[in-house]
Amino acid sequence: MPDPIDDDGPFTFINVFDIAEDEIDTFIKEWKQRSELMITADGFISAELHRAIDSDTHFKLINVAKYESLAQFEAATHDPKYRANLEKYASASTWKAHRGFYRTAAKFD
Repeated sequence: MPDPIDDDGPFTFINVFDIAEDEIDTFIKEWKQRSELMITADGFISAELHRAIDSDTHFKLINVAKYESLAQFEAATHDPKYRANLEKYASASTWKAHRGFYRTAAKFD
């Protein structure tokens, strides 16, 4: 987790997943359920779950979410309803998440 002192504005949370092909549809369903909880959280800007279109792609799913601040993200992800949903699903799955916190370094529109 980034140093909370570095909480100076919007950031992007990117989570890439090692996941078996036969778990993807269930994961997407569960992700949508958790997202319903997150969209009402203070500081939430947006979230997208990307699915690989090439079977040779290592990470089959990538979550990209934007929040106003790290503190608001932390509060949202520690919500008991969110935690219960995530822990219930994660304990019955074999996927592995690799997460990171980012700020825009360059942008082209």
